[in-house]
Amino acid sequence: MAAPTRGEAAEIRVYTRLRDALPAEYLVFRQVRWVGRTRPFGPSRDGEADIVVVHPDGGLLVVEVKEGLPSRDHLGRWYLGDLLLDESPFEQAEGSERALRLALSDLPGWPAGGGPRTGHAVAFPAVDLASLPLGHILLGPDAPRSIVLDAGALDNPAATHRWVERAYTFWLGDGTRGLPMDDATVALVDEFLSPTVRLRPLVRRELDEAAGHLLTATRAQRMVLDAIRNVRRAAIVGPAGSGKSILAAERARRLAREGFRTLVVCFNQPLAVELAEALADAPAPGGLEVHTFHGLCETLAEQAGVLPPPPAERGADWFDRELPAALDRAIAARPDARRHAIVVDEGQDFARSWLESLDLLLERPGEDVLWAFHDPGQALHRDDVLADQAVRAELDLQEVALPDNYRNPGPVNDLAARFYRGPEGVEALRDDGDAPWIREAIAGEPTNRELHRVLADLERDGVSPHRIVVLTGRSLAASDAWKARKRINPLLWNGSYDDDGRSLGLPAGRAPREPADVIRFDSIRRFKGLEREVAVLVELPEEGPRLDELLYVGLTRPTALLVVIAPPGLAARLH
Repeated sequence: MAAPTRGEAAEIRVYTRLRDALPAEYLVFRQVRWVGRTRPFGPSRDGEADIVVVHPDGGLLVVEVKEGLPSRDHLGRWYLGDLLLDESPFEQAEGSERALRLALSDLPGWPAGGGPRTGHAVAFPAVDLASLPLGHILLGPDAPRSIVLDAGALDNPAATHRWVERAYTFWLGDGTRGLPMDDATVALVDEFLSPTVRLRPLVRRELDEAAGHLLTATRAQRMVLDAIRNVRRAAIVGPAGSGKSILAAERARRLAREGFRTLVVCFNQPLAVELAEALADAPAPGGLEVHTFHGLCETLAEQAGVLPPPPAERGADWFDRELPAALDRAIAARPDARRHAIVVDEGQDFARSWLESLDLLLERPGEDVLWAFHDPGQALHRDDVLADQAVRAELDLQEVALPDNYRNPGPVNDLAARFYRGPEGVEALRDDGDAPWIREAIAGEPTNRELHRVLADLERDGVSPHRIVVLTGRSLAASDAWKARKRINPLLWNGSYDDDGRSLGLPAGRAPREPADVIRFDSIRRFKGLEREVAVLVELPEEGPRLDELLYVGLTRPTALLVVIAPPGLAARLH
């Protein structure tokens, strides 16, 4: 993804400072675009503004952002450094203000009786006007200090807030100019100004073309599998999109077809569901089962009669200690439960003792087939023990590397690779695709509104619901978007959770089949190992443990289109 220009970086800086400094009653928008009249009854023209600040009583403040050292000569010509400007920044801002006021006044539903209260300002974020000879006086009579935002006003949130109040006071005067806005009018302005996804007319075609790339990738991955099929015990490491889950399923299919009593084990329930469906028609004279690790523990321990009574609240101790211990007891009590081959996916999330227990589940521990697929860059729960050479040696696993990313378009891979924490860089084999769409919105209702707009735009462009997944950086129980999903888009769905985001505790074999006409809503953590053509990420944290791993997992889910709705600080980092 191309780095932002100096002008874009300046806009982002001013926007972020304003967004962070202002109370909740303010709305702040960046890169606003619209179509409206340039004068009453005049022709339509494209309008734009760098930043617009909205307040119910104060109205709209249009801010033109200019990067560089401003100056004005005796003829009234404006410069930024040595660059001669075609128009005064203040004339630009005033023109945008006038056009926006007319466009809003034309909106269906706008209150009768006049336009909104508006004003304009200019931001020079690289300059402290107090350091200039004669300060702002050199900028001319149309540049009063109250409507010039300089570096000093960006020093801290309090200074920024004071400047905004001064600018509003300058334009508000006695309060008779324009109309204040009630909640409905503010919502109308929000809907009009919020940046929308810039849809390409060929989004559906791009999705179809991406599917062609994936078919080619599958053939290439099977060639890799053929090359290492004689390796009995292996630790296969690769980044997201390298086809680890595809290879895991195909390896299990071949083993089962050849008469091996085969077990596939992964960490997440949704991936177990997908793997089970992919292998449902596999010829398996020796038997083929798919489980999550904890589901396997419960199943075998219950069959052996060694499962302890589950606690009312199943916490970390139950999953990290009680269930693995029950599996060890079941293995000792039920020799007939042993397998000839075990394939582990999401191995980076397995504890060392879990892998050792799975090895003991083989007919001949240390000798029978054990393949473990893993990626240190996606280690969300614990450090990847398979990245440790001593652990691989103890389990007698030969390391095999899959360095290529077949899944993601080149621009998506370039963004995600910045957060990769694996042993080597990630090589994208696709150079097609659009750059990720980064949308800024603070947590809560602004994020929900932006998600509503994104999904509505995708629907208008004809993207089928089943091609989209919405992934939250939180748990569903902590997700505002999940609780507001019926207002955001009634197609949002996850059959494994209740309305409050509490898990229904369904094992992989009892998870409801996803309907074809819904938009899957899930957490990034649970969707690890899976993919969709369009992935929309929301409610992302800006700090916390394993943040880069979480971002990497989320960013690498789409095969075609990535949309990220992020808080301003993280959005600036992604830009």
